[in-house]
Amino acid sequence: MELWLIFTLVGYMIGAIPSVLDKYMMNQWYHPVTTVLLRTLCNAIFLGTAGLLFLNMRLSLSLLLLAAIPALLLVISFVVYLFVLQKRNASEIQPFSQSLDTLFIFLASILLLHESASLPNYIGIIVIVIGVYLVLTEHVTKIPRMDRSLLIIAALVPLDIAYALLVKTYLGNADPIALAVSIYIMAFLILSVVSVVLRRRMDNKPTTLRPQIRIVMVASFFAATAAAFLYTALSQANASKVYPMAGINSVVVFLLATMFLQEKFHKHKFIGTLIVVVGIYLLSL
Repeated sequence: MELWLIFTLVGYMIGAIPSVLDKYMMNQWYHPVTTVLLRTLCNAIFLGTAGLLFLNMRLSLSLLLLAAIPALLLVISFVVYLFVLQKRNASEIQPFSQSLDTLFIFLASILLLHESASLPNYIGIIVIVIGVYLVLTEHVTKIPRMDRSLLIIAALVPLDIAYALLVKTYLGNADPIALAVSIYIMAFLILSVVSVVLRRRMDNKPTTLRPQIRIVMVASFFAATAAAFLYTALSQANASKVYPMAGINSVVVFLLATMFLQEKFHKHKFIGTLIVVVGIYLLSL
């Protein structure tokens, strides 16, 4: 098994933990802007500290400026995603979002970055989409209802594609850890301005923030670790290989959400998770 594949699988599996914690925080009705503000700050602190202490990471003004655009895309996508997550189960939204992202990022990588792909890779994409469909639907014979929440998630796909391709392009010259930290820093600065503008609508009293900060710190530790693995994988392999592996993230999110968030378990959804694993194997060939 190639090193980039190990990094990708580990990164996406670890990344499922903060996804479930995000849903827990949304169940407590914490404000999405505050949540992403704290998450990006803690992500930058954890990953930046590790980079400075162990990896001789160096940040530059030029890299921070380059990171501004993907940071803005990340902020918009993440905040809107959390608003939707307040209304829908993580085991539904996560697979739906990632199946769309997986399909279109794969195609964009082939068309825009001129990356190559084999027939098993294309079959793997189709298999992953089928598996995620089973995870998403309540009944096998009934097409999932495209309500407002799912339409909003679908509308975020162009932003996610732009973010993914920008990150892959930047990694041609930038250190993966330095780029991730730069994006988190710029995202935090952008959200700081937004939070000031929206301060009257956001109940951010110290008494309400303290319990959330504890959860955010745990989520950010795992998110920063996942980002380190994934950005390193992207620096070693094509985007069309790495990003489709997000299917494993959906599988782990589904299992964790069922166990710890008491989201309803369906047999066909579990079968869907196994189909996703098969699709991931085909993509790795």
